[in-house]
Amino acid sequence: MIESDEQLKVTQAQIQRLESALAVLRQTATPVEFAAQAPVVIEHIRRMRDEIDTYLGMHEIATTSLRI
Repeated sequence: MIESDEQLKVTQAQIQRLESALAVLRQTATPVEFAAQAPVVIEHIRRMRDEIDTYLGMHEIATTSLRI
């Protein structure tokens, strides 16, 4: 769970590194290898993005805007 702006920056940097690694994997792996390895990385990225959204209050904003 992200609890500070510093942790937010670290998480954002981690996402960038994982996305870069995923792009390299897509270029260097066979389709079968990519299909086997990519879902784990993609899920990790999604979890980190969800943590960012929680820290920034995006979930609360979405809930509030649905009530308006």
